[in-house]
Amino acid sequence: MKKVIVSLVFIMICTGFNHTIAQESPAYSGMFNVGILYGSNKSKIQAQTIHGLQYRGWFAGVGGGIDDYFQQSIPIFLDVRKSILNKPNMPFVYVDGGINLVTKGTKDDWRKVEMKPGVFYEGGLGYKIALAEKLALNLAAGYSAKTYTQNTFFKRTIPTPPYFTEDWTHSNKEDFNLQRFVMKIGLQF
Repeated sequence: MKKVIVSLVFIMICTGFNHTIAQESPAYSGMFNVGILYGSNKSKIQAQTIHGLQYRGWFAGVGGGIDDYFQQSIPIFLDVRKSILNKPNMPFVYVDGGINLVTKGTKDDWRKVEMKPGVFYEGGLGYKIALAEKLALNLAAGYSAKTYTQNTFFKRTIPTPPYFTEDWTHSNKEDFNLQRFVMKIGLQF
């Protein structure tokens, strides 16, 4: 994974020195993306909204979304992308990184499950198709991963009534590292 991210950053830097896009001042840009995540678990859907600034072929923004792969979560991340050409229809590379907030935990009389946040990262290649002056369709494919930790606790039992104490005993800790392939489509404005 580190090789993929280093390669994408290298491509972004190299393409930044061979041309200049005729945008003189930073401008707001936003996008809404939906995608399909493919991995060893069933395919699931991802939805994202990203808002930030675009300047001379670069875009940097903050995003958030819903990631329904294996365990529903809310990634909050920084998105950086670089256009490779200075044309209305052009390829781009992107890298995302941030925190992965897990949305579910459970508790009943004898057992509770706590979810701890992890990291979210994604990188890939895309193609931007101009639909109007400030509206474009983005198609992208890449590698995506998210992590989180699940801690399970049980109430301590005793052989006489009331059988359960108020003490929680830590029983199990599981670290999840979910890696998957993503294909996205979105509108950029």
